[in-house]
Amino acid sequence: MEKRLVSAFAVPFVLSFAMSGQIQAATVIGFEGGADPLFTYSGVDFVNTPVSDVSGYNNVAAFTGSTWVAFNTLEATPSSFFISGSPAITFTLHSLVISGAWGSQTLTVEGFNNGSLLFSSTLDISLTSKTFSPGWTGIDELRISTGSDFVDDPTATGIGTHWALDNLTITPIPEPKVYAMLLAGLGLLGFMARRKE
Repeated sequence: MEKRLVSAFAVPFVLSFAMSGQIQAATVIGFEGGADPLFTYSGVDFVNTPVSDVSGYNNVAAFTGSTWVAFNTLEATPSSFFISGSPAITFTLHSLVISGAWGSQTLTVEGFNNGSLLFSSTLDISLTSKTFSPGWTGIDELRISTGSDFVDDPTATGIGTHWALDNLTITPIPEPKVYAMLLAGLGLLGFMARRKE
């Protein structure tokens, strides 16, 4: 009987905690309509892809089933995505879809926390869309830099070291005080269970 009482209390507690948004699910940033309000950007812009272009913009949009994509404005390098907050809000980067807009090149993709480099990968991109799935956790900034090895694709309708990106999939990581609340709640459950014995 006592165990049922504890379970009856535990289920609503955990559900209310999850529903409060403190336990985060993965979020897909699709950039439909432009900038997503979750992120702050540096060297990044957004475009509603024109159907007539032969480009990585259209290839990424077709791959993700959307029309808007992010790109490095004015061929900016590096370009950054981060969540504003004080302290900075960290997140897990699950995946993103990326291609070269007008040709092939090497990109350096990096994950930072408080200005310190935690993760780095080199991506070879072309007009063909590819999914990058690093699973980086604990970063507060995603940074993308273009290499110096751009090769124009003769089938493309433009030129330049732009990349096109969509479906940035992340999970914001709760702040330490959220974990403290969860641990306090679990401690309370344990205390109540022992008291009932």
